[in-house]
Amino acid sequence: MAEKITAYQCPACTGPLHFDGKIGKLKCDYCSSTYTAEEVRAIYAEKNKTAAETDRKSQEKASAAAKNDAAAAGASSSAAREAGEADENYDWGSDAAHMRAYNCTNCGAELICDETTAATSCPYCGNNTVIPGRFAGALRPDYVIPFKVDKKQAIEAFKKYYKGRKLLPSSFESENHIEEIKGVYVPFWMFSGRIEGSAVYEAYEENKKRSGEEEIITRKYYDVRREGEMSFDKIPVDASTKMPDELMDSIEPFDYKEIRPFAMEYMPGYLANKYDVTKEESRGRADERARQSFRSAMCDSVKNYDNIRVMEQSETIHPDKAEYGMLPVWLLSSNFQGKNYLFAMNGQSGKMIGDLPISLAKLAAWVIGVFAVVFAIMHFLILKQNGDSAIISGFVGLFVSIIVGAMMSSSMKPVAKSRSAGAYIAGEGSLKLRRNDDRYVRTSETRNKA
Repeated sequence: MAEKITAYQCPACTGPLHFDGKIGKLKCDYCSSTYTAEEVRAIYAEKNKTAAETDRKSQEKASAAAKNDAAAAGASSSAAREAGEADENYDWGSDAAHMRAYNCTNCGAELICDETTAATSCPYCGNNTVIPGRFAGALRPDYVIPFKVDKKQAIEAFKKYYKGRKLLPSSFESENHIEEIKGVYVPFWMFSGRIEGSAVYEAYEENKKRSGEEEIITRKYYDVRREGEMSFDKIPVDASTKMPDELMDSIEPFDYKEIRPFAMEYMPGYLANKYDVTKEESRGRADERARQSFRSAMCDSVKNYDNIRVMEQSETIHPDKAEYGMLPVWLLSSNFQGKNYLFAMNGQSGKMIGDLPISLAKLAAWVIGVFAVVFAIMHFLILKQNGDSAIISGFVGLFVSIIVGAMMSSSMKPVAKSRSAGAYIAGEGSLKLRRNDDRYVRTSETRNKA
């Protein structure tokens, strides 16, 4: 039996409604009527409540029946295969238990979604639908950041993103095809808390001077000790196995000044999934980001030295709360020469990210060109002083060209997991130091022939 959904339709013409981030209201796709979230919430309050309750009961029945059906289904599938008959359920495999059926309230079509789907649209009539049961009880998010960037802007941003890239294959612009673009409310756990710790550094001040044919290097060493604490507010960790962690980290930060209490009225017109990664499984990533930001802040508090070396450091994290939010993301899938490239854009800020293909011919040309220029410059400069310079010039040219090639390649592959939570540090003072000691230890002197 299909479970219940809510289709958000225009009260004026029954056309599909979608949330328009530009105007901050729900807008009809047909007659362009607009409604505030509060107005639509009032209209659909009872429908959502009924649908959520029906969905909950259906899931309870399905769960209770699953154990009894599993053995019978397995035996039936085995017998069918032995008899050489087609088994229409066999192709679902282990995924069958995770699928759900819903009836579109507009055209009656049966929609098949996985168990994490919370908002979608009917492929037959285009009605935007929300599954209230996915946002009920413990599954209800605390917050939502509405979309501000629309589909057209996302496509334009994608084109600007790859324009002018020096290593991009020349045919990418003409041959790449956007296979799919979709706005998705991605589930995130958002962790708040406090971290405290201490660190010991060895630091020195260096002074160089010449005396005749000698260079004298004097270093004053200090024992530097710091203790402090720092608070964090809502470090986001995506809670969906469908979303690549590196891609979600790379579109940060999100601006929490625009965060709002969750309401289903922001969902129509977009896809949404409920979380399938628990907060316990996600906490480690948030803690590591907080730890790295704390260590950086502690080290940055050691100033006016020529060199700093970490001797000891330790931290203790005091978690406060883990909240559940739906954050806006545009996903673009592009096909180029048989390979799929996935790009993501922050649906609030418009930040676009994604790995791009690299032309090996262009990369080789840049490396060779840089090598030739550096070799020529070094050869000319060293010739004026020492005469024979080919070996030194070749070594320097090779080193510089490799560095330039690596930097250009990495700029085409910017997607990476975040190791920092700097955007989510709470409070004006950021790091609060309880201990700030710099103690002189000794002086060393080194003499080198110039």
